[in-house]
Amino acid sequence: MAVLSTGPIENTAASGVRPTQQVTVKIDNRDSVDVSSILIQGYNLTVTRMLYVSELLTVAPGEVLTRNYYADLDAFEFVFTTDGIAAEQTEVSVWGKNAAGQLVTAHRLVFAELLGDEDGVVAGSVNRIYVANFNSNSVTVINGATGGVVDTIPVGVNPAGVAVNPLTNRIYVANLNSNNVSVIEGATHTVIATVPAGSGAGAAAVNTSTNAIYVANFNDNTITVIDGLTNTVITTIIPAGGSPFPTGIGVNSLTNTIYVAEFNSDIVTVIDGATNTVITQIPVQVNPFRVGVNPLTNRIYVSNFTSNTVSVIDGATNTVITNVPVGTTPAELGVNLSTNAIYVPNRDSDNVSVIGGLTNTVITTTPVGNNPNGAGANPLTNRIYITNQDDNTVSVIDGVTQAVISIIPVGARPFSVGVNP
Repeated sequence: MAVLSTGPIENTAASGVRPTQQVTVKIDNRDSVDVSSILIQGYNLTVTRMLYVSELLTVAPGEVLTRNYYADLDAFEFVFTTDGIAAEQTEVSVWGKNAAGQLVTAHRLVFAELLGDEDGVVAGSVNRIYVANFNSNSVTVINGATGGVVDTIPVGVNPAGVAVNPLTNRIYVANLNSNNVSVIEGATHTVIATVPAGSGAGAAAVNTSTNAIYVANFNDNTITVIDGLTNTVITTIIPAGGSPFPTGIGVNSLTNTIYVAEFNSDIVTVIDGATNTVITQIPVQVNPFRVGVNPLTNRIYVSNFTSNTVSVIDGATNTVITNVPVGTTPAELGVNLSTNAIYVPNRDSDNVSVIGGLTNTVITTTPVGNNPNGAGANPLTNRIYITNQDDNTVSVIDGVTQAVISIIPVGARPFSVGVNP
């Protein structure tokens, strides 16, 4: 996956007319065999950053697509997220046009300009891994390129969940026994806000389309919804009656749908992100713990802690397609969007089950450290990061060979991991 951006584009009116009235985006898949996908997001930049374009396209081998979008705005930005096997062969250009359809030279960006000039690294490609150290009350920051620890950030008490918004470079850490969320600025590695959540804030997920953050609070059985722009609580959702004990949460930003694992109820609650109301509840197996989402396939993966399985949910129908047997006590799920592989650390087996998203079968099992729990994948580098709670380390898996290629020391009892590609 690559994230490209035009950056903020000023479009101030001259003599009452803005230079650009329309933006034309051209996408070129130069691969002759494989497909790619691209998520196009347009933002109206007024006093707030407002999403007004969101379109997901599949680009066939050798195909060239053109899309036109309204841009008669004072300022705007377009962000392009490419994915799929042919992502590296897919190029994008952006052209501003006036009311007569003529090109606006100042508002023209070609692929090389969108990429930037830092050793060929994609603009917006950060390659940072964030590890929540449950017993150290800190987050370890790892440079994915070198494998070295670049910083340690103090957060709240017992951080148990990490979520990353790559579009804003913000990291959200759910602190279980502080009942709050630490908001980290990725550029400076500083906590810029601490947002109150519910009791037992143990998991977090980001909706990149709406810049909303969802936090599962398992002690008071609620979901806290945070506005990523203001770092304030929008609302609190009660997903089910009784004591469902929500322990995991995942978001499909393309469908604006949120999925909550209800540990004590053996269900997944589905929430509509537009209204923050419950749509339905899906029965799964015993003690669903964590949730992983592949927005490109609209598949949701739920680790069932006691059944030793992963439930695969079809997001279009909200039904379980199959239950995949894995190791003992499966924990978090790392979804690699570029390979459609799902990585499941098995706490009591000390290994990782690798599920092929196409076949819904375990394609291999990789030994890691003691009591693995957290999992995160970088689709740009095809590296997977697994936290080993009892070793105080992170195992790095090569997504090609599915073997551990390095072990990185971190803080005490590393629990969860988040990746900014």
